[in-house]
Amino acid sequence: MTLLLDVLLDRRNEAEAGPSGWQPAWDRALDLLAPHLRGWTMTVDGPILADGAAALALALYLLSTGQGPAAVTRGQVEDLLDRRGGTDYDIAPRWEEMLRTAGHDPEDQADPVSTCWRQLRVDNSPPEDASEEHDLDSFRRWGPGYIEGLRHALAPRFEIRF
Repeated sequence: MTLLLDVLLDRRNEAEAGPSGWQPAWDRALDLLAPHLRGWTMTVDGPILADGAAALALALYLLSTGQGPAAVTRGQVEDLLDRRGGTDYDIAPRWEEMLRTAGHDPEDQADPVSTCWRQLRVDNSPPEDASEEHDLDSFRRWGPGYIEGLRHALAPRFEIRF
């Protein structure tokens, strides 16, 4: 059985290949989340929480320019999930603009930050023609991974304190 923290530590180690602020953002994300995830496996909630940790690292990275990830507040991270009168699908362009501002091309295959983004922006919703059984499946993932995962990781049950 694969433990969630092992997966997250592997992702953090991969961050060493990224730009200077990428690994500190991962370190901060794991500092915030790891105490709440001990014993979790990659079954059921594990993939969602793995996306949540990666999305938190990405948010910390994008928000911390010049100040370091420890200076980023929970409110700043939550603001990245604000629909601003639109839908969840209107959030991605803001994240992509922040990526570009930070010097990343979201489609760059060689950029580890962009690679993380492309994995997180995958929409896990079932197709519109899916059977009603999907609606009854409480383990079914819904929506883009970065939104679904980050909302899950910031849920009150984990009591993440910035």
